[in-house]
Formats: sequence, structure tokens, C-alpha cells
Amino acid sequence: MDVSPVSHVAAKGAASAGQSAPTAGSGMVGFTRVLSGFLGAASKQQLHSEQAIANLAAGRADNLHNVMLSMAKADLSFHLVLELRNRLTDAYREVMSMQI
Repeated sequence: MDVSPVSHVAAKGAASAGQSAPTAGSGMVGFTRVLSGFLGAASKQQLHSEQAIANLAAGRADNLHNVMLSMAKADLSFHLVLELRNRLTDAYREVMSMQI
């Protein structure tokens, strides 16, 4: 069974939470790790979907339902990454428009 990007990153973060005390730059490292996790999971879903489509087209798979589910998962992962990008862009613009 595939693990969703959110639960994968949450599990990864929970495993590393008790390792050491936070340092000054650890927030950026954690943020980078979370974003990398989302991007990696979306990329993995996309590759899995493409492989399922290729297998169906070549006759190596006959279960259209699983192929459609794989495509839907890849689409959902893509939309999650797209929404993250949009929200990060909005946050960046808001911070840049703040007066000091």
C-alpha cells in the first residue's frame, strides 16, 4: 500500500524529532526536508502512474481500475505541490510588501 506524501513526511519528522535539540538553522533544514518530501512523493506517484499506463498499453496489465487509481493519485499529488507553491508564493509576496 502506498503512503501519502503527508503521512510519509509526518512519519519522517516524528522519527527525527527526538534525536537532538534544535539549532539555529534547523528550521530551514526541516522546511527543506518537508518540501523535498512532498516533491519526491509527487514525483514517485507520477512515475508509478506512467509505468502503469505503459504496462496497460503494452498488454502487461489488464486492470484498468488500478491504472485509473494510479493516475488519480498522481493528479492529486501534483495539485498538492501546486497549491503549496501558490501558498508559498503568496506568503513571499506578503513578506516582501511589509514595511520595516
